[in-house]
Amino acid sequence: MYKQDNYKILSNEKIAKDVYKMILEGDTQYISAPGQFINIKLEDKFLRRPISVCDCDDKAITIIYKVVGSGTQQMSQLAAGTVLDVLTGLGNG
Repeated sequence: MYKQDNYKILSNEKIAKDVYKMILEGDTQYISAPGQFINIKLEDKFLRRPISVCDCDDKAITIIYKVVGSGTQQMSQLAAGTVLDVLTGLGNG
């Protein structure tokens, strides 16, 4: 089962060359295990960006992603407080 909802970026920080850690605040009830993934809708992009879940608790999802194209480049520029449309609970952990 999955859920589409709005998630607020709590932080989006560079942790290594071209690698970022983003923490998203929102409903995590459909994330059952690390290894599942979320789909993030980005402005002016036709397809959502699938990103694996690194960690989650009852209020936030943590993802780690590498900038490899225009979508993840756009993600790396997003500031804390930005609200994203996200599908959660996808895939099997």
